Parts: sequence; C-alpha cells; structure tokens
Amino acid sequence: MRARLFLAMPLSALVLAACGNTAPPTSTAAPAGAASPAPAAVVPNQLSMRIDGAEWRADHDLFGAVHPAGYDRALLMAGARGRKDATEQTMNINLFGIDGPGHYAIASGHPAGSVAQLANYTPERFLAGSMMGYDLVIDVVVAQADPTHIEAMFSGTLTGNDGVVMTIEEGRFVYRE
Repeated sequence: MRARLFLAMPLSALVLAACGNTAPPTSTAAPAGAASPAPAAVVPNQLSMRIDGAEWRADHDLFGAVHPAGYDRALLMAGARGRKDATEQTMNINLFGIDGPGHYAIASGHPAGSVAQLANYTPERFLAGSMMGYDLVIDVVVAQADPTHIEAMFSGTLTGNDGVVMTIEEGRFVYRE
C-alpha cells in the first residue's frame, strides 16, 4: 500500500500540471525524412592560447600523460610550434600532486612542484614561466590515463627572462592517444 501511495503522489502532480497547461504540446521528434542531428565532433589534439592578445597554437610534438611511470599523481601537457631548430617554441604545463579533474591554481614556488613554461617566445624572451615566474589557473575537465585523454583550459601570467609579464588567455589543451 505504501509503495502505491508513493507512486500515486508524483503521478497526481504530473496530471494536475498537465491539466493546467493550455499551450499545445511541442514535439522534439524530427519530421519524417529529416536528417538526424550529427554526433558531437571530437576535438582534435591541440595546445592553444592567446598571449597578450595574439594567438599561439602548437603545430607539432603534442604530448599528454596522466600519472606516467615514475611520476605519482601527475598530469603533463606539452606542445611545440615552429621549426625544429633553435627557434622552436615549446610550452609545458606540469601538474604534480593531483588525482584527476579539478580546478588547480599554480604559481611560482608551488609546493608540489607544479610548473608552467614557455621557451623561445622571441629571441630576447627565451624563457617565460618556470624560474622566471608563473601564475596560472588550470581547469582539468578530463584526466584519463589509459588510453590517455586530457582536456584542460588555463589562463594567467608568465614572466619572461626580460621581466615582461605575459597575459595568457583562452588556453586549451586536448590530447587523446
């Protein structure tokens, strides 16, 4: 009897709500012959950001790892841009002491050793972040180890070896093995 009462109460509320609705019902079904919606597109591997308003996008050597061998509770994100020579620009964000998805703030002297670094942005600014200074917020949305799948957004600042503080916006990392 008690189970019927519990089922009847929500059902009664639905019936009463439907009786008070004077608008015609709407259909979410596609008309006959209409194409079904396309599945969500898989975002390709990428490391991109805006540095002081200018777009920066890795074009090779994208790499991601979640808790790789030799590292306990770590997430590594990296990519490179440009020619594979002394002018190649590389970006790395390494998070240590994390278990998975979440909101992480890292700054110079981070107690777990997390770090962000951009190398060779210009010939004069050959190092930004790392020991020069960094202050980033990283939102890790996906952190899967096997097969590797990482999705993260980030923003903040990196300080260059020339003392210039660079603003990082709209950072995005996507990596699937």
